[in-house]
Amino acid sequence: MAMIDHPLRRQVVGEMQLRRFPVFTVPARIVQIVRLVDDRTAELQALGKIWPDLVPDARHAETRLDPATHLGWERHSEASTMTLVIGGASAGTGWSLPSSAAIIEDIPGAVVRASHLIIAENDEEAATAIATAGFADHQLVSCHVRSPTGERLRIWTDFSIHADGFGRMVVSAGSMPAADLARCVQQLQELGNYRNLALIGLGEARTAWNTLDELETALEAAGQSLAWGDRRDDDVLDTLTRISARILSIDSRCGYRMSATAAYARIVESRLDQLRVEPIAGYQSLTEFTQRRFQPAIHTCAALTARIARLNARAAQFTGLLRTRIETHIENQNARLLASMDESARMQLRLQHLVEGLSSVAISYYLIGLIGYPLKAAEKEWPALSATIWLGWLAPGVILAIFIAMNRVRHRLVCDDKGPQQRP
Repeated sequence: MAMIDHPLRRQVVGEMQLRRFPVFTVPARIVQIVRLVDDRTAELQALGKIWPDLVPDARHAETRLDPATHLGWERHSEASTMTLVIGGASAGTGWSLPSSAAIIEDIPGAVVRASHLIIAENDEEAATAIATAGFADHQLVSCHVRSPTGERLRIWTDFSIHADGFGRMVVSAGSMPAADLARCVQQLQELGNYRNLALIGLGEARTAWNTLDELETALEAAGQSLAWGDRRDDDVLDTLTRISARILSIDSRCGYRMSATAAYARIVESRLDQLRVEPIAGYQSLTEFTQRRFQPAIHTCAALTARIARLNARAAQFTGLLRTRIETHIENQNARLLASMDESARMQLRLQHLVEGLSSVAISYYLIGLIGYPLKAAEKEWPALSATIWLGWLAPGVILAIFIAMNRVRHRLVCDDKGPQQRP
């Protein structure tokens, strides 16, 4: 039977394929631009001029503009990379961008990093490029990078943006084989690319930090009002709700960027470990530069994430305490209302019993009056019959009978209200 591939099998395998820099001839020149791309459709339209058969879900493409010039494009989760590699005599000299660089400049997207590398055969030839690079001496970073096989190359850079909008780096290849050289240069580029992508979050973190200062002060004031009870609960609840909404808004706006910053920072650390940096006396190394400048920025972003979580938790706790107090007030109010209703019901029951007693007396009075008329009539016919004596004897019985009858009627009415299941 023929194998049936999982729909994502080829995509998964493609993700695991390491896309290396092409092996180039030294001297060489590498121009690379990393962009954040919001409109992938516009990007594909621009790339279609270079690769007409590029499919919409493609993540990588490459071609040769001429035997010495390699052009590559790679899509990442939120960014894209365009890389131009020129090797051999075609690389030229000086820092003027080659004419073929116009191809990678005319692509839509916001540039995060633009780098221009000159790769020389040895330190002596690299000195010429360094002399014209315009590096700032106080910011110069220089160190050795060792390949897995033990060969070393040396880099020089100041991590600054120069007048042409590009950062500059000089690499002395030394005796490193071409394949290892391409791999090390790729790792150097990825180190810088992911470093810049990670640092995008720093600006948002600083802006959000100032806002969180204001919200923390407001939250503290709301907590004090909750403790001292100097404001109405409705007002405090409204304040806490507005504070929580603003914290959640900041979390929603910054959450993705802070998570992306943390992920990029881990990649930077991985690339730095893979480069096996060896410091050179008198210069900052890549490791030192990263630890002194990059790591504090990453810690700031991590601290922002932790602070947002703490403020969210505190706001939720204050809101929970306030809701509990409001619910307790409502329960106490309901208890007082029920007690008042119970007392009112008792009073109504007493009045009802009093009315029933008075009603029994009144009915008995009228009933005895009605009985008196025939007795008086009989007394006229039979003078020996005393109507007064008979009424005197009948009055207590009539009153007792009326009282018993009214109690039976009330008992039956109560039983009817309770229903058959509750009757004794």
